[in-house]
Amino acid sequence: MSVVRRFLAFIALIVCTALPAQAQGTAPPAIALQGMDVVSYFKDGGPLKGQAAHSHDFDGARYLFSNAQNKVAFVTDPDRYLPQFSGLCATGISIGKTLKGDPNSWKVVDGKLYLYYSDSVRAMGEADPSTIPRAHQNWAARK
Repeated sequence: MSVVRRFLAFIALIVCTALPAQAQGTAPPAIALQGMDVVSYFKDGGPLKGQAAHSHDFDGARYLFSNAQNKVAFVTDPDRYLPQFSGLCATGISIGKTLKGDPNSWKVVDGKLYLYYSDSVRAMGEADPSTIPRAHQNWAARK
């Protein structure tokens, strides 16, 4: 095989192996909080649905915001707004269980956002004042 043919075969091999990778691309991050605007939990009226036009990728998730101001607030200080326990159910964490938090079942306590598995599980947690402190203890022990 001539040098030119070898070179062309090499280029064809590179192009053909690169095409599937380009076609697949990288998947966008998962939408956080089922698309709810995490900053809006801290405002009167409660959470609002976010919009794709006001999105921000953070820590492997895509956050949607209802307006540009909320996006800026989050980008400036994400820790202020992120749900505690990585969005897991606060009551569940307090009893050593890992339950997914529902963005529609929530509470802000001392400036922190807590999610719960359901409204009935939130009510159980609210009935016991030691739930949130115990959840923080259990969460710290996991690390």
